[in-house]
Amino acid sequence: MRKVILAAAITTFSCIMTVSAYAGNWVKNNTGWWYDNGNGTWPSSSWQWIDGNSDGIAECYYFDGAGYCMLNTTTPDNYSVNDSGAWTVNGVVQTKNAGTEKSDSYYMEKYASVMSDWLELYGKDYADNPAYDFIDINGNGSKELIMGDRKSNDSSSIFAIYTLNNETPVQIILDPCISDWEFKVLKGGYISTRHSDASADTYSLSKLDSNDNRVWVSTAYYKHFDGEAEVYEVNDVQVSKGAYINELKKYNIEKENIRLTRSFK
Repeated sequence: MRKVILAAAITTFSCIMTVSAYAGNWVKNNTGWWYDNGNGTWPSSSWQWIDGNSDGIAECYYFDGAGYCMLNTTTPDNYSVNDSGAWTVNGVVQTKNAGTEKSDSYYMEKYASVMSDWLELYGKDYADNPAYDFIDINGNGSKELIMGDRKSNDSSSIFAIYTLNNETPVQIILDPCISDWEFKVLKGGYISTRHSDASADTYSLSKLDSNDNRVWVSTAYYKHFDGEAEVYEVNDVQVSKGAYINELKKYNIEKENIRLTRSFK
């Protein structure tokens, strides 16, 4: 059986496990639980994404050298699994979409209410060409709704991002359109946020984890009141101007912003 390699490192905001996919059944004997792939093989010394209850959501399990699922412990590669064997991060079970990719009509139906509300409250007044798209920002199989203004030069200003939680829209960001905000979705699924006014510039960098929860990566702050000394902070710690500038390099990751391709009718 082909063995599966687990990537050596993990961040708090993404699942980087590479696994084989099988359709089979869980089996329990006197030693423990193992997974029958249904083709005369079983996983061993590897991670597997398995949708055991066929709800379209898969959990990730580690099987030891004998093929038994490890429970309530730390795996050989230092990841945590709960008493059901599912991989967890900070006590939260990590999941991914196990079904086939859903159609645009599915996302149109699920996001319909927030699309209509945003267009009426913000889009018509603050966007010259209100546009949207369905894009899987973090690669977990579920697409986010991104709305904003499509420019004549094929660039886009992002005003709102929503994701789905139990098929219900959840707001990730929403530009109130009353001050100087700028949002970008960069390569790798990073969300860059900038807010500037007469006295300060605030930057933040975040990312969606595998469950579409927003995880903060870093913040950078520059205070410039007239007549006062300039103050630079990174993650709430005062730093030099040089350290602040170096931190801001993160906020232009590949400099690729999402382009919105669909206009509201």
